[in-house]
Amino acid sequence: MKIALVRYRYSSHGGAERYLDMLAAGLQASGAQVRVLSSYWEGENVARLPWEKLSVPRRPVPLRLWLFARAVRSWARAHPDWLLFSLERIPGVQVYRAGDGCHAEWLIRKRALRPLSWRLDSLRPLNRSYLRLEREMFRSPALQAVIANSERGKEEISRHYGVPRGKITVVYNGVELSRFPEKRKEEARRILRSRYGLSEEGPVFLYVGSGFARKGVGTLVRAAARLAGKGRSFRVIVGGKGNPGPYRGMAGEARDRVIFPGPIREPEDHFLGADAFVFPTVYEPFSNACLEAMAAGIPVITTRVNGVSEILRDGESGFLLEDPMDDTALADGMDALFSGETRSRMGREARRTAEKLPAERNARETLQVLARAWKGRTGGAS
Repeated sequence: MKIALVRYRYSSHGGAERYLDMLAAGLQASGAQVRVLSSYWEGENVARLPWEKLSVPRRPVPLRLWLFARAVRSWARAHPDWLLFSLERIPGVQVYRAGDGCHAEWLIRKRALRPLSWRLDSLRPLNRSYLRLEREMFRSPALQAVIANSERGKEEISRHYGVPRGKITVVYNGVELSRFPEKRKEEARRILRSRYGLSEEGPVFLYVGSGFARKGVGTLVRAAARLAGKGRSFRVIVGGKGNPGPYRGMAGEARDRVIFPGPIREPEDHFLGADAFVFPTVYEPFSNACLEAMAAGIPVITTRVNGVSEILRDGESGFLLEDPMDDTALADGMDALFSGETRSRMGREARRTAEKLPAERNARETLQVLARAWKGRTGGAS
């Protein structure tokens, strides 16, 4: 097989990029030829992965998306013996992984964040570009297979675009379990608390993710304010790219208890050293960060609109919120995790769940989809 993996921007600390690294390694181990097509690369893996830069002129982002799509199709015409497997919305690819979800569904979910102005979203050039790219890709006769990372994502794609459900395969995200050895937990706990100057008093709640509004940092900060108002002792670490200013303003009595360190490039010790992971997202196809937290053996609080809710058992490996905006329910869930016994019990169950989704399983199931697409395209030639 010859597989070209398509990602518009590669960043070494992104969840999608970690998936890309894992998949490329699996493909190479299976004997496939692999190339990564990207317009930009940030990180150390450029020397390890065969990379082709597709130059895209500096234009407004909505136009740049189309120029990148055009560059990918141009490359494909020059390399007709390669199968295009895209993590981006590119009309004309043979296989698409909907790791970013369904944009049409996101705009619906986003209304909770913009109750007064959501009608304007459909007029914004970036949203119009995403929607048109999504629509043309799903309706393209070239598309042979779609990989969704949750049943929820599969249903959304089928409902919005009429893609036959038989064309969509659900492959849950996988996690490299060796990154989160249980024997490192005590050391990681010491490192984390030392790094941020934290005492042993009270639990440390962790959030990791960029896109603060979509992933529920507002709800998290309001929940922290409620706990602080009850006199609870705790800390919240909010790691990721975003402007902390508005959230500090709504933290109230918890202002000094919520820490914004910026992007966390090597998060393993944060996951292993924290007491619980909190991710009250408004929309998430399947959070890698939640799965990593479960692999680290800590309970997770997230929402039912997160695809990871299909594997997380409410009350056993964490808590699931019905409403992403309900800071009272989130505060109640966090409050329950002040019990060390509860955290330990839920953390063990979370780890057991994560062990069912190793990276090798994800790679194997993804390779099966790609092999079928390759066979359908070439008639079985390798």
